[in-house]
Amino acid sequence: MSLPGCGDRIDELSGASGLSMTGEFPARADRSGDGLFAGTVTVASTDRTVAGVTTPAAEVYVTAGGEVVAVPLAQDLVGRMIRLGPGERQVFPAAGSLRHCATGEALPAGRYEVFAVVVVNSGDGQAVVVGGPWPLEVG
Repeated sequence: MSLPGCGDRIDELSGASGLSMTGEFPARADRSGDGLFAGTVTVASTDRTVAGVTTPAAEVYVTAGGEVVAVPLAQDLVGRMIRLGPGERQVFPAAGSLRHCATGEALPAGRYEVFAVVVVNSGDGQAVVVGGPWPLEVG
């Protein structure tokens, strides 16, 4: 599965069955600040065991009208092991960008949606966990 890029439709992204994600993000973000916002996501396994290597933080996308306008921040961190049995959950930090992925400029003030992705790489393939949309007002 390929993850979306700048300008791609986010609705084409689908997650693995048996896994779910909830998120906590701010309702508002200031575009004149450092160009970032932060939240957390919780990945849960509903009915299976998932084990493998993942990044320490979730990948965060910002969309407008279903189109990606801000892509995930670069992660220069070493992967970490994860193992979730049925009913278990894990919290991930989730920081996002308020800069337009095509221009590098601050996103215009307005309403956006936040989506998060966590990819677990294991010996038998990838499990992709997708969450969102969560509303974000940029001012």
